[in-house]
Amino acid sequence: MICVTIGRGRHKSLLAEWKEAAAAGAELVELRIDILRSEPNLKRLLAERPTPAVITIRRGADGGLWRGDEEKRLRLLREAIVLGVDYVDLEVDVAGSIPRFGKTKRIVSLHNFRKTPVDAELTKIVEEIRGKQADVVKVAVNAQSLADASRVLAMVARENATGPTIGIGMGQVGFFTRILGAKYGAPFTFSGFNPDRTFAPGMPRFQELRRDYGYDRIGPETAVFAVIGDPVGQSLGPAIHNAAFRHLGIDAVYLPILVPAGRLKESLTELAWLDIRGMSVTIPHKEAIVPLLTLADGAVERTGSCNTVVVKDGKMEGHNTDYHAAMKSLEDALGGVLEHDASPLINKQVLILGAGGVARSIAVGAVRRGAGVTICNRNDERAAKLAEQVGCRSVSWTMRAGTLCDILVNGTPVGMHPHVDDTPVPPAAFRPGMLVFDTVYHPENTMFLKMARERDCKTISGVDMFIEQAAAQFRMFTGQEPPVEVMREVVRRKLGAARE
Repeated sequence: MICVTIGRGRHKSLLAEWKEAAAAGAELVELRIDILRSEPNLKRLLAERPTPAVITIRRGADGGLWRGDEEKRLRLLREAIVLGVDYVDLEVDVAGSIPRFGKTKRIVSLHNFRKTPVDAELTKIVEEIRGKQADVVKVAVNAQSLADASRVLAMVARENATGPTIGIGMGQVGFFTRILGAKYGAPFTFSGFNPDRTFAPGMPRFQELRRDYGYDRIGPETAVFAVIGDPVGQSLGPAIHNAAFRHLGIDAVYLPILVPAGRLKESLTELAWLDIRGMSVTIPHKEAIVPLLTLADGAVERTGSCNTVVVKDGKMEGHNTDYHAAMKSLEDALGGVLEHDASPLINKQVLILGAGGVARSIAVGAVRRGAGVTICNRNDERAAKLAEQVGCRSVSWTMRAGTLCDILVNGTPVGMHPHVDDTPVPPAAFRPGMLVFDTVYHPENTMFLKMARERDCKTISGVDMFIEQAAAQFRMFTGQEPPVEVMREVVRRKLGAARE
C-alpha cells in the first residue's frame, strides 16, 4: 500500500488535497500537522475522513516544521489517539510517554539525517522501537552509499519476519529501497502528492509509484530488473519496462539504481543479494562493466561497450543493443538496406561527437558498414584513442564545426534534461542536406535537432533508437516479444509531461 503524505499551511487546503488524493486512488494518507500555520484543529480534520489517516507532527530535528512547545505537540498526538485516528506516528524517544488507547495503531519511528547505522546498531534500534508497543516499525536514514541503502533494505527483509517494518534510505541513492520494500514485506511506503511539495529526500510521487512502478503489484516473487548509472533519475527505462511487464502480466519490476563512477564492481557486490535478473547499463558504466562480464556477445567484443546485462545462474551475460538500434536508425533514415544487403552507409562521411559507450558503438558499426568515420571529443586524447581502436580518424574539438560530413551524430549527453538549452556544436556545424542524429532522447526535440532542422537538415531523434534498444533488452530479459506500441506510448506521455 502507498501512504500519501500531505502537508499544507491551512486546514481548508489540507482537507481539499486529502479529498483530491482519495479521488486519485489513495488508500492511506499521512497528514503533516506540523506544516499547518494556524492552531491545529484535529476535530475538524478528522470529522469526515476520505481515507484512513496517519497523524504526524514532526519536530525540526526529525525533518519536520514543528517549532512550538513540545508538551503541546504531545498533547495533540494524544488527542489524535482519543479521536480514533487510524495511525499515529511517534518518535522512539517519546513513544513511551504516550500510552496505547483504542484502535489507533502506532508507527514508532526513528529518523537519522546524518548517517546509516551499521547492522548491529540497526538491530538494536528495531528492538528498542518494538519495545515501545509499535504496530509498525519505521526507520528512515540518510543513505550516503549503495552499501547504506542495501543495509536498510536488508533490515526490512530480516525484520518483517518479526513484525511490520518500514526501512527507507533517504536520498537518490536510496530510492530503490522505497520500491523494493514491498517485495520484502513492508506494510506501505510513503509518497508525495502535490508536485510543488517535497517532504523527504528522494520521496517519489503517488502517481509515479502507481503508474510507473506498479507498486501495489510488487510481492515476494516479483523479479527485479534495474537500470544502473549516474545520473539515473531521468531514465525512462522504469516507465516503459514496467508498462510492458504489466501489459503482458509478468510479475517483475524495473527500477533505477544510482551507481557512482568508480564504484561499479563494489556496488554490484553490495546489490548481489537482491538477485537482479537483468540490468540496463548507462553512463558512465558501459565500458567499465565489460571486464566484469562472464560472457559477451559479438557487439560487445567489437565495441568494448555493454548496455545490457542478463544474469543467469550468477553469471553476467553482456549485450550491446545500442549498437544494433543505432545502426537500424541510421540505415532506415537513409532509405534502408540496399541490394545484396549492402548498407546505405557505404562511403558516407560520419562525424561522431563523443568518445563514450554510445559513440564507440556507432563508430564501430559505421566503420564495419563502409563509412568514413571521424571522432571528435572535448578531450582530444580520448578521441584519438578511440579512433585508433576503431580504425578511423579523429579531429580536435575546435574543428567540430568545420569538419565536412554527410552525417553528424551527437553521442554526448549534452542537451539532456534538465540542460535542454545546451548543444554540443554551434550553428555553423549544420549544412543543408546533412543527416543529423542525436542519441539523447530526453527531451526528444533537443536544441541540437532544432538547430539542424532550422538549417534544412534531415534529423533522427534518440527516441526511436531508445525504443528499439529497450525492446531488444526486453526480449533478452523475459524471452517474450515486447509490446512496442505500449512502450512508445509511455515515452510520448513521459516526454510530453516533461515539456509541460
